[in-house]
Amino acid sequence: MYWADEIAEQVIAKYPDAEVYTCASGISPSGEVHMGNLREVVTSWFVVKALRDRGKKTRFIFSWDNYDGLRKVPADQDQDFVKYIKCPLDNIPDPKGCHASWAKHFQQPFIDALATLGIEVEHIFQADKYQSGAYADKMILAVQKRKEIYDIIMSFKTQEESSQDRESYYPVQVYCPICHKHTTTVLADHENGAVLDFECKCGYKGQIDLRTQHNAKLVWKVDWPMRWAVEGVNFEPGGKDHSTEGGSAQVASAIVGPIFGGQPPCYRGYEFIGIKGIGGKMSSSKGNVMTPEKMLKVYPPEIILWLYTRFLPEKSFDISLDDEVLRVYHEFDRMYATYVAGEGDEVVNRIMEMALSCRGDDYKNCPVSAQNIAAFAPIVNFDIDMLVKLLNKVGDKCTREDIEDRFNKISFWLKNYCPESINTLLPSPNVEFGATMTEEEKRWVAVLRDTLASKELSIEDMQTLLYDIPKINGEPDKARQKRFFEIIYSLLLGKTKGPRLYLFLAAVDKNELVKLLTI
Repeated sequence: MYWADEIAEQVIAKYPDAEVYTCASGISPSGEVHMGNLREVVTSWFVVKALRDRGKKTRFIFSWDNYDGLRKVPADQDQDFVKYIKCPLDNIPDPKGCHASWAKHFQQPFIDALATLGIEVEHIFQADKYQSGAYADKMILAVQKRKEIYDIIMSFKTQEESSQDRESYYPVQVYCPICHKHTTTVLADHENGAVLDFECKCGYKGQIDLRTQHNAKLVWKVDWPMRWAVEGVNFEPGGKDHSTEGGSAQVASAIVGPIFGGQPPCYRGYEFIGIKGIGGKMSSSKGNVMTPEKMLKVYPPEIILWLYTRFLPEKSFDISLDDEVLRVYHEFDRMYATYVAGEGDEVVNRIMEMALSCRGDDYKNCPVSAQNIAAFAPIVNFDIDMLVKLLNKVGDKCTREDIEDRFNKISFWLKNYCPESINTLLPSPNVEFGATMTEEEKRWVAVLRDTLASKELSIEDMQTLLYDIPKINGEPDKARQKRFFEIIYSLLLGKTKGPRLYLFLAAVDKNELVKLLTI
């Protein structure tokens, strides 16, 4: 069974009488929201789709934890912003000056990307919730039950409990009205937990009435289960860091019932993902990230969804920005062809249904491989109309409309992430390389050059010719064949590898070929 269907069945079994199934995800916009964060959202989204396919009503909520304090200024941002560390993300200025706050600057591109991916989600902004007083009664309840919360948290820790720590424990972070940071310590509570005495490292001492003043929030391990109870969450995934033994997911599950009267949702941990081609593990704090907004310039939304839906949440995988981009496109095209031909099994069909959920019923995949677009676009200096003519010449029947989206993405990828893969004809014969060739190798090239000059060859004839020339007494020899191809690539492109040679030779103007093969 496809993994999202399996989770949906588990959710229904746990909550058989639910009228609406609420699935959740959430992210703290402390920096660029990256492709690893996206797994949080798409995991829930695929479960939502699976529940809907079973006739269930769903609600998909996405919590922006924009009332969290800034922990670290990402390496690629203005380091002068360290002065805002521990201030609420939604109260910090936009580092680029284009949005109302730090949080909104990093939220909006992700929100836009989710819309492009066809993900239907209800955005909940926790800064708005806290500052409106929506959680005031829950915060007061948590203060009233603070010692119970402490005991639950400590039951997951190895160190011994301290009666002094238990007495002084408060699950609330207060933002100081003077320095605006949560560098505060709660000293005491009054009026049945509604009023707190606190002091700040900046020297300020004061009180906060949680009923009327809303510059405070619950700490993470208490905030999470509180929201499960408030929203009635039935399913939520969590990253590897939350999913460890004794981690915040287990702690939250133990807190939600005794403290807030809710139920822990069905939970699924997910593994981190990597990006091949940018170097190192993605990290918002390090500024080393690939965002969905950027990735959509390389891959269409259906391929991005397909990359995630193929893997169980607990399986790690890499998304390529290196020369394996073409392999990713090829594998998608192959599975799509299997699916539309009605030859896919249950899992293949479900993977493609989820991937294509961002497209309408009239969707048709690009009829030209990414490999051919990458091979021939540079030859025509990235002129799409000339490329269409060239592709039709070598048998790829297409129109501009058929290939435009894929052309734009492959062109962007080549120019920005893999310029070494751009194949362009040399401006003049590669005399230096020619001097290294043996007399026999020169005869191979002469046969190819003279045949191109004197005959009009079909694609099939071109392929046959390339394999016939280096044969020994009519018999193929792999080493000689490999060497012959390397020679032709070196003479035409100045490198030992390139696109499929028979298509390449059929596509390029033969006068150019003859000129470069004359050495």
